[in-house]
Amino acid sequence: MRSLFPATILTLSLAAPALAESWTPAWMASPQAVWADTSVFETGLPDSIAGATIRQPLTLGFPAGRIRLVLSNIHGNQPLPVDAATLARSRGAAGVEAPQQVLFGGRHDAVIAPGAVLVSDPVPFAAEAGDRVAVTLTFGPDAVAQDFHWDARETSYVIDADEQAPKVLSEIPARLTLSAVLSDRPARQVVVAMGDSITDGNGAPMDAMARWPDFLASTLSLKDIAVVNAGISGGRLLSDGMGCSVLARLGQDVLALPSADTLVLLIGTNDIAWPGTPFSPDEAPMRLERLQAGFLQVAARVHAQGMQLILGTVPPFEGALPGTPMEATYWSPEKDALRRALNDWLREADFHDGLVDFDRVLSAPEDDARLNPDHDSGDRLHPGAQGNRAMADAVSATLLKGQDR
Repeated sequence: MRSLFPATILTLSLAAPALAESWTPAWMASPQAVWADTSVFETGLPDSIAGATIRQPLTLGFPAGRIRLVLSNIHGNQPLPVDAATLARSRGAAGVEAPQQVLFGGRHDAVIAPGAVLVSDPVPFAAEAGDRVAVTLTFGPDAVAQDFHWDARETSYVIDADEQAPKVLSEIPARLTLSAVLSDRPARQVVVAMGDSITDGNGAPMDAMARWPDFLASTLSLKDIAVVNAGISGGRLLSDGMGCSVLARLGQDVLALPSADTLVLLIGTNDIAWPGTPFSPDEAPMRLERLQAGFLQVAARVHAQGMQLILGTVPPFEGALPGTPMEATYWSPEKDALRRALNDWLREADFHDGLVDFDRVLSAPEDDARLNPDHDSGDRLHPGAQGNRAMADAVSATLLKGQDR
């Protein structure tokens, strides 16, 4: 079984041999580099995190008896000081029940090295799938935000102090530093949902837990299956977008994740759509053979790790992003023809372990180049809550096919 933790020689003064244990991801948010150019997208972060206390509510997708936090500075080029961390049950908004201190090697403070992640000591914390918890991080006076997750679909809070009912100084729509929550409960299967903004949940309402991986986690936790979301808005298969490409981040976000054994991958929309748009005005049009090579490389790496790969077809997006500078160039008949060719190839391919036909699940009955209005969030690109639930049902049916129900 793979482990996030490197082999280490323990001194006799250390407590229980945690490295002999296995851990299950119960929640995650894939790290992205904080960008300096905010002319297109604001980061949503405060101007400075030096000395700040930030509370991040989240929903656990799998039960736990003990919990570990994973903090990320993988995109940082300088050390990130964390002066304190706590874990508590959420009472809604910024309110929590009594916070429990989280330690790192027995200490309340830690410094995350540039390019590294930091894993906390285990915290006794009995919880069920669907429980709301909050992680509060207090950053050191020299802390600089370089690593975050932009499209959290969840409000976090800059607060005046790590208290049960703090004063809220500001709200932020992004995750900061917190990249995973691990549970000590073993799972029958650990599913990683990876993709772009459709998986990250861009069309889902804020604070509603209505992304398709959210619905999937709620359904499959009852069958002892853990599901976590490794989507990044603006993500692409072959090139970096608003985060690293799938090929670049596959190792960190999937293959290194403890106990992960199944990848569900929906990617390709931005590879096809971005060339020639304001996002990438000088990029040459995408070619089918490039996408095919990328998917085959994903399959080779996933299968070499002993995992199974479930792929999704690319949903339609004619008319996407109306009223924005992207509208005129994001979709074209040529781009739609490439999307259809890719989907046909995926349907006939034998290099994956299953296919979820999101194209057919989400397309309009009378016009299969467009999203079904019942599934559309309103921007003709991202599904809303109803569309996300339909996606989750389709994934669940594929994952459970042939299994005892």
